[in-house]
Amino acid sequence: MKKVLIATLSTGLLLSSYSAPVKANDDLLRLAISLCDFAKTDDRTSMRRKLRAAGMRLRAIYPAIKCGSDGSLLRVATVNNAMGAAKFLAAKAGSDAITEPGHDGQNIVKWAEGLVASGDASKQPFVELFKSKM
Repeated sequence: MKKVLIATLSTGLLLSSYSAPVKANDDLLRLAISLCDFAKTDDRTSMRRKLRAAGMRLRAIYPAIKCGSDGSLLRVATVNNAMGAAKFLAAKAGSDAITEPGHDGQNIVKWAEGLVASGDASKQPFVELFKSKM
């Protein structure tokens, strides 16, 4: 099974009955797994549909979604050269998604610049995209 971590998204998701929070957590886990997959395959249309169907705003849940060892959705999109997904995520997740440091202490701009500095020039458009969203 794919590794996806979801932190507590909001206390508003917890309902009064015991089974409702469990169902909500399962739904959120499935949503996070789907978003990670869509980021890998550059499928922003499916991201929009999935978020709309779930009644969720990306800005509200973005910080809690981690796509296994790859990290954030933006990092997954960058690694997989998914520019369409990266544009969607950068626009909808908000500037905090760009400026907040990841698990390694680097924000997405510094991380992507590191990829370019290590010889992966194909990541330069991502660096420019992320800088424009700061």
